[in-house]
Amino acid sequence: MDERRRHGRNRTYLGGTLTFNHGQQTLPCHVRNLGTAGARLDFSGSVPLPDEIDLVIPRRGERHRVRIVWRRADCLGVAFLPRAANLIDFGEARRART
Repeated sequence: MDERRRHGRNRTYLGGTLTFNHGQQTLPCHVRNLGTAGARLDFSGSVPLPDEIDLVIPRRGERHRVRIVWRRADCLGVAFLPRAANLIDFGEARRART
C-alpha cells in the first residue's frame, strides 16, 4: 500500500474517547497511531458518526477537533483540524468534563 500521508505517524496504544452530538454521546476508542496531523482510531462495533468529532486522549491531556478522512467497520482515519476549529463553547466543555 502506498503511503499518502504528508506527515509521519508513530505507533501508539492509547485509550481515547470520541465525543459527538454536542458532547451528548461518547464512544471509547484506542489510538493506534498518532502524528502531528492525524491519527488512526480503533473501536468496537459499527457506529454512525458525523464527519467532525472531538477526540480526547486523557493520558496526554489532549483534546482535538478532528475530521474523518476514511472509515471502516471498526476503525477511522482522522485529520486534526486547525486550532481555531478546535475551540468549543464553554457550556459544551463543561458537559464533556462531567
